[in-house]
Amino acid sequence: MNVIELNREEYLESVKKIEDFKTLNFSKSALEWWDNYYSWEKFPPLCLSDKKKHFCYLFYNISKDNEYLTIHNIFTPNKYRAKGYAYQLLEYLFSHFSNQNIKRFKLNCVSSSLDFYNKLGLEYWGINELSQYYCDFKMPLLDIKEIPLIVKNSHLDEISDERILKIFDSLKDNGTTLDEKMSEKFEESKDKLKGRYHFDLLLKRVEKIKNDI
Repeated sequence: MNVIELNREEYLESVKKIEDFKTLNFSKSALEWWDNYYSWEKFPPLCLSDKKKHFCYLFYNISKDNEYLTIHNIFTPNKYRAKGYAYQLLEYLFSHFSNQNIKRFKLNCVSSSLDFYNKLGLEYWGINELSQYYCDFKMPLLDIKEIPLIVKNSHLDEISDERILKIFDSLKDNGTTLDEKMSEKFEESKDKLKGRYHFDLLLKRVEKIKNDI
């Protein structure tokens, strides 16, 4: 298996071959997101490939100040799932950027991805209005295997007050404004989130910041 970069035309040609509608639709959303907000030249999506077959895709960017590596989208067509391909792509991403002085990484994941991210050792600060769970931790020094220990030793005081308030602004409703379908998914996900969902700690940090102003 090799990790390659895809330009816009190569990506379009690749995802045309996706057979399941849900993944195909997700790939189109990723395309539109990149067209509107990011650079195909500066941050081309990564693809796990072997003998011209494409198995998994990952969209990411790095902030101008090198503060954050942000994982935007990672997806695998149905017929290639449960084979560890998404893990291989993330493993490559963290190893590739571990020595470039990036301070933190962040991502938003949907409820259907919680099992995968839980296995990586991730935990969550809250849920946004799109029913996505927010992660924000120190960047591994070497590779993805460091994440469980990073998460275990993490603390919200690592993040600046200004940044905390911005994070809270997107998570402050804590699922209370979700539509009925998303609310049901939130409730169904609570067993998976036990011991991993820390909105209460985020709220306490915000209250402390506001009291100190």
